[in-house]
Amino acid sequence: MGKNNKIYSCRAVLEKKGYNILFIILFILPAYCSYGQKRECGCNSNRLMNEHVINCGVTILKNSSKLYWQFNCKRVWLTLEDVNKNKKIIDELPIYLFGYTYRLGYHLSKEYDKLLLFRSGCPANGPCNFVLVDKFSGKKVRELGELIYDHDTEKFYRFVIYFSSVNVLTLYYVDENKEYKFLIDKKVVSRVVPEYSFDKIYINNNVLNLVGSRGVIKVDLKK
Repeated sequence: MGKNNKIYSCRAVLEKKGYNILFIILFILPAYCSYGQKRECGCNSNRLMNEHVINCGVTILKNSSKLYWQFNCKRVWLTLEDVNKNKKIIDELPIYLFGYTYRLGYHLSKEYDKLLLFRSGCPANGPCNFVLVDKFSGKKVRELGELIYDHDTEKFYRFVIYFSSVNVLTLYYVDENKEYKFLIDKKVVSRVVPEYSFDKIYINNNVLNLVGSRGVIKVDLKK
């Protein structure tokens, strides 16, 4: 598609939205079309990459920032774009790993008031690495390693849960930047990756329940 056809296509979309043609030409068309052309999500020389291996959909955050993957024939990258159109690449993969973007790249697990929790670095069999990123600056704040969570529902709470050591459970309240440690009986740990020892995680009457094959850990969240 040539440049003129691209402009006509943008114009047609805007006309359908009810904009006056003069207003479109003078004010909206340049910004609307140029923004669309800057996004990259394809590689003409690699058909496999274009078959929805990488999701280029846009996630709108609560602070109106945008989060989206892009790719071309040379690289794959995740962009955080703020309301002022400032863009920061917060994750990137070499092109030969494009097929593993879902496992190795950043994938949003939960949005907090100031931070974003991403799952990343997941091998075929083994622990992932969760990271916290400032959702305003795009800077990585903290690496957490693997977390304890319900892998079926992928539900996360206002805190994250992980082992500091084989018998010390840590609850880290993300927005408050506070952590609490609890001694546990290490006999309830049944897996080499201790976070995998629990199949079900839920809260009932302000008590956190971590259910595993060797028992249940209960943490009173009111204390």
